[in-house]
Amino acid sequence: MAFPTYSVFRPFAIFAGVFSIFQSLVWIGFAITGIVAYYCEMDFSAQTDTMGSLLTLTFFNVYFRGTCVQEDIPEIDMSLVEPLNLMPASDLHAFVWVYLILHLFWGISSLTLLTNARQKYVRYINIFLYIWIIITVIISVLDLALGILFAIDYDTLVHVLYEYPLGVGALQPPVQVLATAVHVSGIMMVMAFRGWIFWIVNVSLAIFMFTQTFKIYDYNQMRRKTNGATNGGFVPEGDGMRRAPIDAYNMSQQQQQQQQQQQQQQQQQPRVQMFVQPGPSSDYRRPLERISERPIEVESPVSTQPDWSQQQQRTFEPKPTVLVSRTLEPLARPQSIEPVIEERQDNRPIPPPPPPKNFMNTVVRRDAAAKNVARELNYRNSFNVTNNGLNSVNLRPTGLNLTNPGPPTSDADLPTPNYSPPMPRVNPFENRPPLRSVLRNSRFQ
Repeated sequence: MAFPTYSVFRPFAIFAGVFSIFQSLVWIGFAITGIVAYYCEMDFSAQTDTMGSLLTLTFFNVYFRGTCVQEDIPEIDMSLVEPLNLMPASDLHAFVWVYLILHLFWGISSLTLLTNARQKYVRYINIFLYIWIIITVIISVLDLALGILFAIDYDTLVHVLYEYPLGVGALQPPVQVLATAVHVSGIMMVMAFRGWIFWIVNVSLAIFMFTQTFKIYDYNQMRRKTNGATNGGFVPEGDGMRRAPIDAYNMSQQQQQQQQQQQQQQQQQPRVQMFVQPGPSSDYRRPLERISERPIEVESPVSTQPDWSQQQQRTFEPKPTVLVSRTLEPLARPQSIEPVIEERQDNRPIPPPPPPKNFMNTVVRRDAAAKNVARELNYRNSFNVTNNGLNSVNLRPTGLNLTNPGPPTSDADLPTPNYSPPMPRVNPFENRPPLRSVLRNSRFQ
């Protein structure tokens, strides 16, 4: 499935790339010219006393004259322009370097946008789009800032120019330079805004490409979730095959047709599997199909060879072909020689079993149970009552026969063993696992 808005995206991407490359080349030329003029590497010796030369010299003296001294440049009267608070040449020089670097990267990103704005690169075209959009937005913001600065200079020069009347006499050279400086600031303002039209086109293209990134992202997400995109075996029936089936046997179309015809003929005829020496085959087929194609002839066993004299007298008699009918050809036969398995006695010591799960829990609960048993036995064995006489009573809770206590003896009475079941637990909290504080403070830790 193709990208839905590819027919619209592709022309706009080509136009944006070509348009950006053109602007990059032009503004790189402007930046190099400004840098050369700032370092006094430009020749002004051919300037004459004309209005065109005055415009060129005013450009240089107002915005591009650095700290260096150039001897061959004609002097003009800048007495009315220098007191004004115009943009310094050093600030414009910093802008020129920034513009040079940005337009180099802008041209490279535009070239990558041109080469990758295709359907087969739709997976990662957003990367190049984001780079181009970011650089375009930065350049547009700088254009806006620089244009505003030149607009302020233009407004300042125009207000000063209103102070000098027209027609009083011949224009003085400082007034001519002031009027020319107004034109210079206006030209620089228009160049900063790229003639207004280019700036609006750049911003519009950046906004349009930014909206296309969302559509491309949604399209890539949908392609990842489509059934069969990862494994062609899971393609739904209505979608069809995404690619041609792989020809595992490297057969041409004619050979495939011949094989299909042979298979149809074999299905119509009854199959009798017989053994025969396989003939040379031009095309490769699977072994099972090759066996079932035609009967396989098997020669009879070779008899004992007689003497040479008997062979001379015997005439040649052709051996009849023996046809052996088989219904199934086994793929493998069992081996006659069984492998001898040598049993070796393992004398290694058996490792101890691992400790049970919740071992400390078991130990603490066992310790508590043993304490209760010891307390109960101590209580039951605390009675020291003897069976001296018929009126004596055994106070032990062992279920003895009190009517026949036994013969009177002077020996101390021994404790009677108790085989009754353990006492029922009344406290339900005795069976709960011990707290972590109990485990931490236990002597079995």
